[in-house]
Amino acid sequence: MKLHSQRCRNFYILILLLFFSSLRVSAQVLEEDLNIDLSEIDEMLELARRSDSDVEIEFLANKCLVRSKSNRYESGLVRSYLLLGDVSARTGRSEKALRHYLEAEDKASSSHNRQFLPLIYRSMGDLFFSKKMYPIASKYYQLSLKEKEGDLYILEKAADASLFGMQYDTAEFFYKKLITKYKEDGNYGHLVHIYQKLATAYSETGNSGKTLLYYLRIEDIITRFGQPYEKGRLFNNLGKVYAKLGDYKKALDYFKKTELQCQFAEAAGVPCSLPELLYVNMGIALHNTNSTKEGINYLKEARKVLVERGDQISQANVEHILATIYSSIGDQYNALLHNETAIQLANQTDQTDLLSRSYRTAADIYQDLYDFEKAFDSYSRYLRLSDSLRLEDQKRQILLAERSSELRAAEGEIRYLLAQQEIRERDLQQVRIEQEKLEQSNRALALAAKQNELELVLLQKQQEIDQATLREKTAIALQTQQQLRIAAQQLDSEKQNAVIASLREQEAIERAERLAGEQQVELLKKEKDIADLKILSNAQFEKNTYIIGGLGILILFFLGFSWWLARRSSQRLRLQNSKIEAQKNQIDNERSKSDQLLKNILPDEVAEELKLNGVAAPRLYDSVTVLFTDFVNFTKLSSGVDPQRIINELNECFLAFDEIIEKYRLEKIKTIGDAFMCAGGLPKTNDTHPVDAVLAALEISDWLKNRTEKTPGALFREMRIGIHTGPVVAGVVGKHKFAYDIWGDAVNLAARLEEQGEPGRVNISQVTYEAVKETFHCIPRGLKEVHNKGLVNMYFVESLKKVENE
Repeated sequence: MKLHSQRCRNFYILILLLFFSSLRVSAQVLEEDLNIDLSEIDEMLELARRSDSDVEIEFLANKCLVRSKSNRYESGLVRSYLLLGDVSARTGRSEKALRHYLEAEDKASSSHNRQFLPLIYRSMGDLFFSKKMYPIASKYYQLSLKEKEGDLYILEKAADASLFGMQYDTAEFFYKKLITKYKEDGNYGHLVHIYQKLATAYSETGNSGKTLLYYLRIEDIITRFGQPYEKGRLFNNLGKVYAKLGDYKKALDYFKKTELQCQFAEAAGVPCSLPELLYVNMGIALHNTNSTKEGINYLKEARKVLVERGDQISQANVEHILATIYSSIGDQYNALLHNETAIQLANQTDQTDLLSRSYRTAADIYQDLYDFEKAFDSYSRYLRLSDSLRLEDQKRQILLAERSSELRAAEGEIRYLLAQQEIRERDLQQVRIEQEKLEQSNRALALAAKQNELELVLLQKQQEIDQATLREKTAIALQTQQQLRIAAQQLDSEKQNAVIASLREQEAIERAERLAGEQQVELLKKEKDIADLKILSNAQFEKNTYIIGGLGILILFFLGFSWWLARRSSQRLRLQNSKIEAQKNQIDNERSKSDQLLKNILPDEVAEELKLNGVAAPRLYDSVTVLFTDFVNFTKLSSGVDPQRIINELNECFLAFDEIIEKYRLEKIKTIGDAFMCAGGLPKTNDTHPVDAVLAALEISDWLKNRTEKTPGALFREMRIGIHTGPVVAGVVGKHKFAYDIWGDAVNLAARLEEQGEPGRVNISQVTYEAVKETFHCIPRGLKEVHNKGLVNMYFVESLKKVENE
């Protein structure tokens, strides 16, 4: 019975536990619903970020903004404001863009999303830079640098803004940091790019000394590493600098060097870019070194090129130069002829400044010809145009100043409104907190009441069980009492039988006494005493026998009932254990499947971190080698082909690539259509990743060549490979659909190297070359122009060097 009552108690306790578990499950379901909503916001923001349509971006960003506000999702708010700011900036809505950026800054500064601040400040700097408000742009770029130190892109932006804002000391401070970094990395392409910016800026401000200094530094680099066309461009710029300095002889020497480099380039099959500029520079330099006739011939060659090209704008300038030179040597007829052509072309091409200067030249020519009326008319036109140009310039300056002041005023007004909004939001947030506290208190009270109610029900059930147990014990006691009464009745019956037997014996004794006398009477008395003792002994034995038998039956009954309950409980326990074991095996199988799937998607270290902590924190790697591959003419080859065939071939290629990169300890990042991307040196860092990546690239290239030979009908027969080494940030993207990805300038440059490569060859950057040059034979390609990167030094990997012992 004790076992039965204990089982009932356990049963009701189990009911109570299930109730509380249901409450926890409900809370968990609500939390999962919230996570699903946030994941939808993240997916929409990613879709907007990748879209090419400003209308679609603005629509999705506004939708995410509303949802993020309702869910109080700070990260979603910041990214939505950023996207809206970018769209507004691209579509010319500057004030609206500024407002969105400031709202993004406000949310990022007051939450746990400071990682967005560098991008926000950079975007605001770009906005003010586009409006030529360079000091303010420089301020925001410097704020971005404070949040993200060492970012070379933002550092260069800050330097450019300071330079255009005529803050030369600040600009040189930033540029020198870049120069030091590029010198350490051996990145001569970017180094030339920085020197060129400084030279151009100082040239525009008239500081020829510093202009010459930076051009000479460029000359040192280009002379060692540059191609003929690059040297030609440099020598031409140096010639112009010396011409501004008045050293026409040295300028002419550099222009002749430019002409020589153009001849070298054309001999190599590379046409000389803009030869008319060289001819013009040569013509002016020759004229200033008293070789006017030869100079005029160069200028006429320049005019011939421009006429053939149909470039009337540049032709007008050349005609005016010829007019000026002819006028200076007294050939007023040819001077007037060329000047009239210059006036005609300047009118046709709306070159007001050139037209003004041409009229001024015409006035001088007519004055030398003593045609004072035409000279006066030309000079009057010159004055009118000069005044018009001056007024237009003043209008532009005033308009720029007005726009700048409007944008500054808008910035201050928006910041004030955001501060007011922040105060209102804080008050509203305090009200929400109080409301949430009240709701939590109400929920706690309701839960306590429910718990008390369940405890009361459990107590009532326990009382019912105790009463049932008491009734059962009472029934057993009554049953025992009944059995004892029956035993007592049987004992009384035995006593009566003994009395009857005694009376009979007494009668027999009396008869014996009468018949046998006193001796016989004595004998009979003894026998009677013995019989009485036997009767008493038998009666006591029977009494004890009945009591022991009743107790034995009662004990047997309790033992049997207890055995039945124990057996029933054991059976239920075995059944429950078997179910629990089956569920445990099923859970273990599902867990092993999910663990294996997670390891297939993510690197082992990242997967373990994700399982232990629930998240995988992004990590900065100072040196990682990124490898990009791309099939040549993929779009053209795959058009009109059965999609299944395309998928089969891509699958075959990518499976082979996976095996190769695994062999060289590289980590596959992702595939994008026909592009394959992997990286070495992460998540486990090592020092051999540049060599590993190049070995993998050569093996991938060889595998594709062998496949092409064995399968002549294959669609994808050629591919380009690009490799670059540099810092990246790696981490897990997404909350439900995980993906391990990397970001950084090194990724973009690796992709650009693949684009600039050639089919069947491995194209590497200067940084990667420095890391592998002792292991591989490489062919220098020189500096190549790369979109958004400027000039980049590149190399083709030829083969693996043989070991000296061999």
